[in-house]
Amino acid sequence: ERMDVGVGGHEVYDPDVHWMQETMDSILLILKVLGGLALALSGFLIVNMMNATVNQQVWQIGVMKVVGATRGRVARVYLAMALFYGLLSLVLSVPPGAVASHLLAGWLLDLLSVTTGDFRIMPMAVGLQVAVGLAVPLIAALVPVLQGARITPHEAIRSYGLGGGFGRGWFDRFIGRVRSLPRPLALSLRNTFRRKVRITLTLGTLVLAGVMFMVVMSISQSMTNTIEVLLNDFGFDLLVVVDRPHRAARLLEATMAVDGVTYAEVWDVRNAAVELDDGEEVPGQLWGVPDHSRMFNPRTTAGRALLPEDGRAILLNTKIANDHDIRVGDTVTLTVADEELTWTVVGLVLNVNNLQRDNFVPFDTLAREIGNANRGAFVMMGTAEQDYASHERVTRDLRAVYKAKRIKPVFFQGGAELRQQTKAQFNTIIYLMLAMAILAGAVGGVGLMTTMSINVVERGREIGVMRAVGATSASILGIFIVEGVLVGVLSWAIALPLSYPAARVFSGVIGNTLLELPLDFAYSVVGGLLWLVVVVVLSSLASLWPALRATQVSVREA
Repeated sequence: ERMDVGVGGHEVYDPDVHWMQETMDSILLILKVLGGLALALSGFLIVNMMNATVNQQVWQIGVMKVVGATRGRVARVYLAMALFYGLLSLVLSVPPGAVASHLLAGWLLDLLSVTTGDFRIMPMAVGLQVAVGLAVPLIAALVPVLQGARITPHEAIRSYGLGGGFGRGWFDRFIGRVRSLPRPLALSLRNTFRRKVRITLTLGTLVLAGVMFMVVMSISQSMTNTIEVLLNDFGFDLLVVVDRPHRAARLLEATMAVDGVTYAEVWDVRNAAVELDDGEEVPGQLWGVPDHSRMFNPRTTAGRALLPEDGRAILLNTKIANDHDIRVGDTVTLTVADEELTWTVVGLVLNVNNLQRDNFVPFDTLAREIGNANRGAFVMMGTAEQDYASHERVTRDLRAVYKAKRIKPVFFQGGAELRQQTKAQFNTIIYLMLAMAILAGAVGGVGLMTTMSINVVERGREIGVMRAVGATSASILGIFIVEGVLVGVLSWAIALPLSYPAARVFSGVIGNTLLELPLDFAYSVVGGLLWLVVVVVLSSLASLWPALRATQVSVREA
C-alpha cells in the first residue's frame, strides 16, 4: 500500500497439506473400492476354476483314495495347485503393476502440476500384493477342494463328477419341458444349467462385472448432471475482468455497445476469509450479486436466495457450512480488504467453483461496505450466439470498445469454457472408473471362456455322438456359442435390477466424498443397453475358441 499498489486480499495455506489433497484422497478411495471389486472378481474366477478342476478329476481323486490317500493329503494336493497359481500371478503382476502405478501417479500428479519422482518399488505395496496373491487363491479354493476331498472311492467310481445327474431337480425338469425351441437351441439351454455350481460362479463373475459397468455409467451421467446444475449459478455466456473497479454505468454502456451482446451485469468479487470462533480462517471468495440478476440461479440446500431488500445477508457455501457446523440464521465474520464484516446467513448454496469456497452477498451492500459504491470490475454478459467463433468476434469488439473508452480488460472467459474446465476436473475420476469396469468385463469374459473350455473337455464323448449321427461343425459351433450367449444375457438380466440400487448408493458415496453433497442421480439407461451389447459380444468371443476346439473333435477321438 505504501507503494500505491492495491491489495485485493490474501490467502494462507497449510504448507504441509496440498490444496488438492481432499480431491486426491477421494480419487484414491474410489480406486481402492474398485480395486476391491476387481479382487472379488478374481476370487470368483479361482473358485470357478478350482471347482471345475476338482469336478474333472473326481475319478483321479477316487484312485488316490483307493491307494491310501487321506482327505487331508488330497486337499493339500489341490491347495498346493492354487498356491502355485498365486505365485505365478505374482510373477506376472508385480513388475507391470509397479510400472503401471508409476505411470498412473505421474498422470494424476501432472494434473496438479507436480513433478513425479524417480521410479522406485514401494515395499508396502509389494508386501500387500504378495499377501493377497498367496492368501486369496487359497481361501477361494478352500470350499471346492474340501468338497472334492470328501468324495469316497465308491462315489468317485460311480459318479460323472460334482454336479452331475442333470434332470433330477425341479428346475431341470422345467427346462426339459420346453419343447417349442429348435433342437440346437434346446440343447444349448439344457447344457447351460447342467453344472449348476459352475454356472452360478460364472454368472456371479459376469453379474458383478455388469453391475460395476452400469454403476460407473450411471455415476458418470449423475456427475455430469450435477455439474451442469451447479454451473447454472453463473448463467453467463462471456465474462470480462477489468484491471480496476469502474463505474457500473460506464461498464454497462461500453459493453452493450458491442453488437451481439444481449444483456450485461456488473458484479464484484473479493478475496474473503471466514473467521471461525476458534480463530481459524477459511479462505474463500465473496461475490457481489446485483439485484434482480438474470444470471444468478443459486441452488440452495437450506434457507432462501438473496432478496433486493437484503442488507448484510450472505449465501454461504454448503461445504464451508457443513465443515464448520454453520446454519441458516447464524452470523459469520469475513475479512474483506482488511476489514471485518459481519453477515447473517440467509441460505446455504451449492457451488463447485474455487474448491467450493465461493459465497454470495448483495452487490450494493458489498460495494458500500468496502467504499466502492456503484463500481465493479467484473462484467458478465449474455450473447445472441453461443458458438466459439461468435464469442471470439464479440471478444475482439469488446477489446476495441474498451480501449476507446480507456478501460483495460485483463481476462476473458466463455461460459462454455468454464463448464469444460470444471468437467475436465471430474473426467479423471470417470476415466479411472471406466477403466476398472472394462477390466471387470475382461475378467468376466476370461471366466466364461474357462467354463466353456472345461465344458468342451467334459462333453467330448457327447460331441462324438452328435458327429456320429450327422451333426455338422457349424451346428456344434452354434450350440456352444449360443450356450455362452445365454449365460451372458442371463447375467445381464440379473445385473440390471441390481445395478440401480448399487448406483444410487455409490453415487451418494462419491458425491459426499468429492463434493460433500449427493449427486443429482440419474440412472444410465444407455449404460444398461450398452452392457447388453458388450456382454453379448464378450460371450460370443469367449465361447468362440472353445467352440472351435469342439468342432475339431472327431468321432474316433471321442
